[in-house]
Amino acid sequence: MESSGTPGEGGGGGGGGGGVDPQFQMFDETPREAELGSVPHDGENWTVVLQARECADRLFRGRFLFRSKGKELRTADLFIEATYDEVYERASNLEEHLIRDLVRSLL
Repeated sequence: MESSGTPGEGGGGGGGGGGVDPQFQMFDETPREAELGSVPHDGENWTVVLQARECADRLFRGRFLFRSKGKELRTADLFIEATYDEVYERASNLEEHLIRDLVRSLL
């Protein structure tokens, strides 16, 4: 599983002039994916993937993807946090029976 820091956070807070208004700073909206394991449902094994991205409001949003045999199911955004690491922590701590319920609700 990957958990490599927070995208879009750059160097320093302050020092030097010429700072850019935060609402105009660039951010990386490219989704990051981390495989969290797998969960069985109706004889099929579904790989659980967290997909998270930073949005224009500087918050990170995360959802689950479930993949099995060429199929992919997606939830809506379930997590909204200040950092990628917080989204990852909340998603990876979700109990397995709740993950199975999400898969079932998407089928």
